[in-house]
Amino acid sequence: MKTKLKKKNSFTKNLSVSVPWSDLESDYQKLFDRIKSNYTPPGGRKGKVFGIHLDLFKKNYTTSIEGQFAEESISKYYKEAIDKLELVPINQGKMLDLKFKQEQNLEFEIEFEVKPDFNLPKYEKKFKIQATKYIPSDQDLSDALADLQNRFSSMKEINKGAKKEHYLLVDMQELDNGAPIIGKKMEKQYIRLGFGAFNDDALSALEGIKKDEKRNISLDIKGNKVHYELFVHKIEEQIIPELNDEFAKTVDPNSKNIKDLKSKVSDNIADNFNSEYLKSVNNSIIDYFVQKTKLEAPDSMIENYLNHLVENNKTQQPNMTEEQETEIRTSSKDMAIMNIKWYLIKEQIINLQKIDVSNDDLEKRKKELIEKDPQNAKSIKVFLKDANNQQKFFDDILNEKLFNYLKEFAIIKVDEKNSDELRKMQGATK
Repeated sequence: MKTKLKKKNSFTKNLSVSVPWSDLESDYQKLFDRIKSNYTPPGGRKGKVFGIHLDLFKKNYTTSIEGQFAEESISKYYKEAIDKLELVPINQGKMLDLKFKQEQNLEFEIEFEVKPDFNLPKYEKKFKIQATKYIPSDQDLSDALADLQNRFSSMKEINKGAKKEHYLLVDMQELDNGAPIIGKKMEKQYIRLGFGAFNDDALSALEGIKKDEKRNISLDIKGNKVHYELFVHKIEEQIIPELNDEFAKTVDPNSKNIKDLKSKVSDNIADNFNSEYLKSVNNSIIDYFVQKTKLEAPDSMIENYLNHLVENNKTQQPNMTEEQETEIRTSSKDMAIMNIKWYLIKEQIINLQKIDVSNDDLEKRKKELIEKDPQNAKSIKVFLKDANNQQKFFDDILNEKLFNYLKEFAIIKVDEKNSDELRKMQGATK
């Protein structure tokens, strides 16, 4: 067997293989005899093929036998060739050329992809990155406490006229020139006066409405005026608990008083911001390596990534159209390329540096999780018995080890900002 390997690009290979007839003859004859043994000649017995019947058999079946033999032989010699060359294809090979006839050499050419060869940047000589760190403000604590008050609030039904911030349980019948539109009725929907579509003109129209009362209103829906007849089943007022010691113990029985609860909430806020900062550092490391590494993402890996993304979206949106699928593929391609590049870079660093996760690492992390949340110890143990969860657990620890290793060489310029700036940005994007 002779092989010739051509490099089309960093990940695409063209493999030409030539196998002499002398290496093929025995296997070809076995296939020929096997097929002949199942052939029944006209007026004869199965497998008894002689003389003119043998000539007729060869005339009618040689081409199909040659095709079947070529197909079986390609699989065999393709595997032998890539094993000999120490190549690991990452996609199904594409046949570019095939030549074979009885008593002639088998010649074929296959194009396939492998993981690309590339050089990592000289990161061990130190590399510079930037990361943003937000410092919590008093507003973060106020917002967090307000959220807790909302979560632990109660609802009280009232019989007086509705006003801003009241919750209404309503039926909404869409109208066309005052007439109800069949099939356009929403029953027992909760709305909150003064919020969303029920602000401004809608708020003015509904203020003072009482239980069992009807009113016609107009709502601004995506820039269009839509008319409804609204019927009120119930009006409720949200009762917000006071920020006192009793509230603190309701939220957290281990809190001594409201001061203690505020301290715990503040610590949690600080932890969350620190986690976001660490993510920012990790993302900056990823950006550095992707930008500094000359690397092409293989087409097959991009296609597989996008296929997986589309399938995930289909589980949420079963009736997805071809246009929507195309939009997902188009809008997600850059993300796919970046993630694939980082995957290949990460894999190479892990292999070169022999970064691994031991059983001790897994047990230590599991112990930490249980100590942090002892009340859910049983649930954590059950969760980690699942094979998929185990793999994610393993991957999380491996990634943590990888980033800890890379941070040893990173010079991080930290851009500290008050969290008020973050809120402004978030508000601007809404």
